[in-house]
Amino acid sequence: MWGPEVGTVIDGVVQGTNQRGLTDQFDVDRIEVLSGPQGTLFGANTTGGVVNIITRQPTGEFGVYGTVTLGNYNERDVEAAVNYPIIDGKLAGKVAVSHRERDGFYTNLYNGQNISQIDSTKVRGYLKWTPTSNFDVTLESEIDRLRPGTDVLHPISYPGQVLYRPNTPVDFVVYSDVPNGNRNDYQSHTITANWASGIGQITSITNYSQYNNSAAQDVDGIDCYCFAVFTRGHGLQVSQELRDVFHPTDNVEVLVGLFGLYWKDHADFITPVGFASLTAFSRSITDEESKSVAGFVQTYWDITDKLRLQAGLRVSWDDVSLSRGNYDYDRPAGTSSSLGWGNLNGATLQPLPLGNEPNAGEKAWVNLGGKIGLDYKIEENVMIYGYYARGFKSGGFNGRVTRKSDIGPFNPEYVNSFEAGVKSDLLDNRLRLNASIFLNKWQDMQVTQSVYRGNPPVAASTILNAGRSTTRGVEVSAQAVPFDGFVISATGGYLDAVYDEFLSGSGAVCPPLPSYQPPGCSIDYSGRRLMYAPKWNGSLTGTYTWEVMNGVASVSAQYTWTDSKWGNYTQSISERLPAVGLVNLNASWEPEDSHWSIGAWVRNLTDKRYIADALDVPPLFTEGVLGAPRQFGFDFKFHY
Repeated sequence: MWGPEVGTVIDGVVQGTNQRGLTDQFDVDRIEVLSGPQGTLFGANTTGGVVNIITRQPTGEFGVYGTVTLGNYNERDVEAAVNYPIIDGKLAGKVAVSHRERDGFYTNLYNGQNISQIDSTKVRGYLKWTPTSNFDVTLESEIDRLRPGTDVLHPISYPGQVLYRPNTPVDFVVYSDVPNGNRNDYQSHTITANWASGIGQITSITNYSQYNNSAAQDVDGIDCYCFAVFTRGHGLQVSQELRDVFHPTDNVEVLVGLFGLYWKDHADFITPVGFASLTAFSRSITDEESKSVAGFVQTYWDITDKLRLQAGLRVSWDDVSLSRGNYDYDRPAGTSSSLGWGNLNGATLQPLPLGNEPNAGEKAWVNLGGKIGLDYKIEENVMIYGYYARGFKSGGFNGRVTRKSDIGPFNPEYVNSFEAGVKSDLLDNRLRLNASIFLNKWQDMQVTQSVYRGNPPVAASTILNAGRSTTRGVEVSAQAVPFDGFVISATGGYLDAVYDEFLSGSGAVCPPLPSYQPPGCSIDYSGRRLMYAPKWNGSLTGTYTWEVMNGVASVSAQYTWTDSKWGNYTQSISERLPAVGLVNLNASWEPEDSHWSIGAWVRNLTDKRYIADALDVPPLFTEGVLGAPRQFGFDFKFHY
């Protein structure tokens, strides 16, 4: 079990797993991207920040709106929502529906078919009851049915690796002999109550969610029966948050709250390894549970009309448990990627592997998060600020291991963050200029390792507490209106991110290559750059809006650039991800006094082919993920 760097919150509900937050969102009112750590109000697993998604709530008035999209790769998307009153001023309803279809970017050389397609249908319903002017309750329920194509990994192995194939193009072709179809079914039910009481603005958010999923993946991606993984699982989450915002004095605002979350997950993997054995495969079964209880307080004090102090503290108790077992099977009739879970039919369970018998673990931690900061208005539209914040990622256990001692636990990861900056609106609000500098000190940083042990080799994913690291940098953003109708925006950032202390094990430090490497020695990764940490990044966007043909037209162009970075801490040459510059275009036109508009868009205009992620698993293979190719399409929007 592991926690994400960036948390996802949807309508006030913390997502215990990022599977939910990473699916397509629809009918969204706004998305707030908050820099990390956010350990006071949002809790664990927000060291990198929070993506806070707020959907459009019922209005109590009849209305219909939606979008129809057609694009290349046979994209066909429809989103629509209906607001309707049930009891005027008392009870309002709403239903929103989203359906997305798109062919995959890849051609499967195994059978010539399209692969990795999108097929997603979601329905969300609301009932909002407002019995009095100071009290309301909203029931929000969502059901998702996702049928995406098989996950695709692009083969980028190099000479000397077992699964290397020469002349493999970096293009959207792959060889996959597993069934093309994954499944994810999800439902979520949330009750949100707001009460403007005599003791403050009280909010209660209660959620129950559950999911079932299955997936298949041809790991090798080349023309052989070599390596495949099949997964299936199910889980649920129950959470409750209760908070109160009140003002003990006119210039002080206090938020206090309690939060509880229960999460559990069952996962089942089978892994045929045809390159090592045509009859053997492994199976891994894990059951995980997490219980969290937290109390938090955040205070804002307007010391003067220009100077404000904020301070907050969160105390969390987290209990994590995991049981796991690895099992080896032999199927005399032979294994096959095309059989999937059918490989279990006729297979015989082998004696339990010595040193990797089923086992379990449980541990609890008490963690502190908090924030203290000051902001000062130099003048009405210019503010400087600074703060210190502490956040953490939850500790846990390793499930898919091939040596029972690797189960862990691994400890929580902590970050102490310092930031100072300025926010300003200048030149009669024609120029917005923001800048900040930051320093983050990480302790017990969690780093995932992918290793393969045994004969035949079995995949293992373990998390290490890598020691310490430091990230520091500068971020600048600007938005200008040189003349009416034209807006130009720019962002830029510099990041210096290195591991200060990081040994791969507990043994003596390995001597420099090409010297003999003693068994059990530890590689020293200190001084290397962190994963996914480009030194430079930036963007430039221009938008022009004008009246034409009895309507309003708008065009925009955007260029984004990200410096090269590493896909893993080991920094194998195949894990270096190149710098990428992308161009996106948008155009739209809406007739005057109408209820509709049309638009056109292009993403990755130059059709740049690039590797977005890579992982080296010596001596077997290196796998990569390609960035999306050029996509273009047309939107038709309506509202009544």
